[in-house]
Amino acid sequence: MHWYMLIAAFWLVLIFGFIGVKEFTLQTGEEVILKTRPVDPRDLFRGDYVILSYQISSVDLGSYGLSSEDIGLGDTLHVALDRDSEGFGIISGVSERSFETLSIRGKVVDISSETVELEYGIESYFVPEGQGYQIERQLRDSLSVAVVVDDFGNAVINSLLIDGEEVTVESNYDSRLIS
Repeated sequence: MHWYMLIAAFWLVLIFGFIGVKEFTLQTGEEVILKTRPVDPRDLFRGDYVILSYQISSVDLGSYGLSSEDIGLGDTLHVALDRDSEGFGIISGVSERSFETLSIRGKVVDISSETVELEYGIESYFVPEGQGYQIERQLRDSLSVAVVVDDFGNAVINSLLIDGEEVTVESNYDSRLIS
């Protein structure tokens, strides 16, 4: 009987810990808007979602004084972010150590020449069934994402934006998206 309680307690702590970390990031982090484009909207096992590819996912290491010889697959890089004239997050620095300013932590998933591809843990966004294809097909060029980044470089998607306006994804699909 005690083992069942310990196992149940373990799973509860694990689940609420995961939720707590995401909520901590949302409450204490700084919001930045990232330019993106959806890639693939469907997973048969998990339902509809949009895989997001960000402009800040591809990093030219030479521009920031790093070499691909020093970086390996699975390494963590910290990407400092500034805002461009339109308010979108852009890369202002890349380092193996964290920055004092707004920065997001990414994992190296591909290396080619002096360019690395990073994943930030915010590459998928789940939507109600049947809406992933519509988002992917109709909003490829005007979709951006509001992301909250905490002081540790953790990122959480706060909302999807279409032409700068927040999209509420509901079972009654926004008529702007169906046209």
